Amino acid sequence: MTRAKLAFVLMLIVSVMLVACNNNQDVSNASDERENDNANDGNKEEVAGVVELDMWIHQSGEDETNYNKQRIEDFNEAHEGEIQINVEVVMDDGGSSYNDSLNAALVAGNLPDVLALDGPFVASYADAEIIAPVTDYISDEDKADFVDSIIEQGTYNGELYSLGAMESSVVLYYNKEIFEAEGIEAPTTIEDAWTWDEFMTVAKQLTTEDRFGLNLFMDYGVGEWYTYMGAPFVWSNGGALISEDGTTVDGYLNGPESVEALEYVKSLFEEGVVSLTPSETQFESGKAAMALGGPWIAVSAENAGLDYGMMPYPYSEVPKSPSGSMAYAISSQAEHPEAAYKVMQWMTNEESTIGLSEVTGMPPARKSAFESMEPYNELPKKIMRDQVVNTAHARPTTPAYPVLTDAFAQAFHAVALGEDPQEVLDQQVQRVERELRRFNK
Repeated sequence: MTRAKLAFVLMLIVSVMLVACNNNQDVSNASDERENDNANDGNKEEVAGVVELDMWIHQSGEDETNYNKQRIEDFNEAHEGEIQINVEVVMDDGGSSYNDSLNAALVAGNLPDVLALDGPFVASYADAEIIAPVTDYISDEDKADFVDSIIEQGTYNGELYSLGAMESSVVLYYNKEIFEAEGIEAPTTIEDAWTWDEFMTVAKQLTTEDRFGLNLFMDYGVGEWYTYMGAPFVWSNGGALISEDGTTVDGYLNGPESVEALEYVKSLFEEGVVSLTPSETQFESGKAAMALGGPWIAVSAENAGLDYGMMPYPYSEVPKSPSGSMAYAISSQAEHPEAAYKVMQWMTNEESTIGLSEVTGMPPARKSAFESMEPYNELPKKIMRDQVVNTAHARPTTPAYPVLTDAFAQAFHAVALGEDPQEVLDQQVQRVERELRRFNK
């Protein structure tokens, strides 16, 4: 194993150890599930002439997991006598358990042929040579059908490594009853999205003694959510978290555009329109008039019987919105990469993306799927579609991303607590630059 690979593995193992004490029961349950799956796999017989592939998918919601397993069964049926996929559902508790399993497989030299991974971390896996490029397998026509953010997310050093079946976005949800009572008209197109000043004015108007104007879901904790939700403040202000060539964050993460963006975030808390400690159902219960959240908020709002709408993400200079999803990639240890790519292609084809979207509520990753799904052609979901297609911005594709995202999340949280954006960003730049030096040799 190269020094870079070993360093990557050790880094992930350390991150696993830090959270493992809080997830012993989950990991134990995952091990039991995997033992059962392996026992079932052991009953399968080798068939001459059939390419057998091992595939890992992450444990997610029951409906999503069952859907993915069904699609794999459908693949095996459609490719009977040609390719057989042996699938294993691996525990994913937010990244640590799944990475732990990948680390063990990498060290042992028995990575699965096809694996699911979190899109923003593609560059880390690619740089460590855990996954292999699929540039030579995808056709130009097929590639063009994916929304730009999915291709951007899966590309590193000019090579395409991953494809996602679904996308995501963060929209501005609003309580229709409160808006009507306050006489506020919500924008319905990206062209009419609120600027930061307009957004602040409305948020202050909607804030009362017993209600916040906005929920940013700060209760999710200091982690990927803060980067996923918060980075578009920087991007829409003309800033970036890292240089275009990926060699430095100095002057970018702590550049004037980034500082100004976090100054604005800080002002939301200083004006009292956002709570640092919102209740889990603050928006659904009417204790917040607006919420900057993902597709899953629509599900919880509907379950609560809330009459809600969606608006585009507010912006400074140019509209930008979050993106990112789980994706599929081929292991660098795969002996039959062409067959493995057929699996990737199947799990991300139009039929798969439509079905997965219907099961999860997440927007599809293909333009053709949007055309086939009526809910995304009308409000409120049209807002989500328009963002995914037109304003979605992938998080930085750099092997230093695990450190970069933590740095941004820490800074976002610090300014919410009232600290000076320039000072906290300068501090975080130092640690990210140290990490980047590992990859800039």
